[in-house]
Amino acid sequence: MTNEFPQVSIIMPVKNTGKYLHECLSSIRRQTFSFWELIVVNDHSTDDTLPVLQQHMLEDNRIQVFQNTGQGITPALALAFSKTRGEFITRMDGDDVMPETRLEIMTRAMEALPRKTVITGKVRYFSTEAVSEGYVSYQNWLNERIEQKDHWDWIYRECVIASPNWMCRKTDLKEIGGFATLSYPEDYHLVLKWYEHGFSVYSLPETTLLWREHPERTSRNSDLYDQSHFFKLKIKHFVRHSLGKATLVLWGVGNKGRLTAQILDVQGQDFTWMDMNPDKYPDGITGHAIGKFTDVEEQNDFKLLIAVFPLEKERLRLEKYLSDNGLKMGVDYWYL
Repeated sequence: MTNEFPQVSIIMPVKNTGKYLHECLSSIRRQTFSFWELIVVNDHSTDDTLPVLQQHMLEDNRIQVFQNTGQGITPALALAFSKTRGEFITRMDGDDVMPETRLEIMTRAMEALPRKTVITGKVRYFSTEAVSEGYVSYQNWLNERIEQKDHWDWIYRECVIASPNWMCRKTDLKEIGGFATLSYPEDYHLVLKWYEHGFSVYSLPETTLLWREHPERTSRNSDLYDQSHFFKLKIKHFVRHSLGKATLVLWGVGNKGRLTAQILDVQGQDFTWMDMNPDKYPDGITGHAIGKFTDVEEQNDFKLLIAVFPLEKERLRLEKYLSDNGLKMGVDYWYL
């Protein structure tokens, strides 16, 4: 098969990843599956990103490089997507490494799966220094979702699919608007759109992304990826897509609970606020009375957002309490 008929299109926005880019591109070129094209959009890099790209492009005609006509990752993704010719689309970032069998494993699985399916696999962080405890925790949490096959139950907790570690059909992605309509954080927004449009997640047991941790990562340095942006996006989506006509109940008055309450107030969304220790707040918080968490037993037709995440033993007790009251995770309640 020649470059005229790629089955897989890899889209990759890059910005100042020159020192990692050769390793990334080499890992793509070593793939056991060869019927791919790589569409790279250079987002106004000021380091040696472009020369590295040009060298690999000369050596491998499956690689195409374009300059971002806008500013930032979302227009870069939209431009890359507009240039794709493959049946299947996958993402990559210029500072990460692709295990050599990833495209083969994902493509063969994708061929046998129905439409509106997104494939993802396990991830492993790596770095020249020790990977922080927080990133190791997120890695393990993502991999647990693979093992448990319960991505959508946790959709409002974190981004349940790593942005450079998925594959889906181009036609399906196009039907939900592609990348042009995404807001930041764009990776989470895309996952929320898959969820909203009824996509299934197919979990691969293999590690399909080696995720580089380094201090220059955009997610560590841009305000667009801070907690407030994630919460604004997730709460807006929850109210619009998951709440329906039910009463909204919020558990927890800690930082996440207060941030959620603030966002709901701005949106003009009514809610009932509860906590483990409501007696500490006899005057309420920002005009909201705080009830005891067991008051949910008196509620009818409600959806519950839990803005606390206790240790496993306490969490399992909490989930048993909810189950005993006929509530199901991902249907009646979600962790934030």
